[in-house]
Amino acid sequence: MISTIAGERARFRSLEGAVATDWQIIDRAEARHRAGGGPAAGLLHLLASIKHISSVGYPVNIYAHSLQTATRVLEAGRDDELVVVALFHDVTEAFSDNDHGWLAAQMLSPWISARRAWLLTHHGDFQSAHFANHPTRDAHDRDKHLGHEAYAETSEFCAVYDQTSFDPQFTHLPLTDFEPIVKRFFTTHLIQCEASSP
Repeated sequence: MISTIAGERARFRSLEGAVATDWQIIDRAEARHRAGGGPAAGLLHLLASIKHISSVGYPVNIYAHSLQTATRVLEAGRDDELVVVALFHDVTEAFSDNDHGWLAAQMLSPWISARRAWLLTHHGDFQSAHFANHPTRDAHDRDKHLGHEAYAETSEFCAVYDQTSFDPQFTHLPLTDFEPIVKRFFTTHLIQCEASSP
C-alpha cells in the first residue's frame, strides 16, 4: 500500500523495512484522508464506480436501485443512518453472490447500529416476500426471524423502500445530493468515537 501527501511517499518495500520517517508520512496522509472524508469518500467513490454496471436483467442496475431506495428513505424523512444504509445496502452485489447483505453489514458495521446491521444482513430473506412468481424463492423466508426486535423495521424497509425501487421511470436524486448526508453521518460517528475514547 502506498501512502502519499503533497508529493511525499513512504519508501519501504516491506513493512519490516519501514523507518520512522515512513510512518510520519503515512500518519500525515491518513490524517488528511480522514479530514477529506475518510470512509464516506471511499464509499461514495465505490458506489459511483458502478454507475454503468450491468443490470443483469433487472429493470435498473444496482447504482440506480441504490439511489432510488435512498431517495425514498430520504423523502420519507427517515434518519441519516437509514439513508446511508439504503444508499449502500446492495453495493456489495457488484462483487458478491448471495451474501451481499452480510457483506454490506460487515462493510458498514463499524459505523451503524446493531439493528441496522441486522437489517442489512437479513434483508434478502425479507425481500423474498416480494419476489412474485419467482420459481425458487420462498415467500416465507422472513418468518424464521419472527420475534426479532428489528423484524418490523426490516420488513418495512423492504416493502416500502427496497422492493419498490426497480422503476426505470422513477426520478431519483443524484449521488451528489447524498454526499453531505453521508459525510455528516460519518463525521458525527467519528466525533462520537473520539469523545468516548479514554
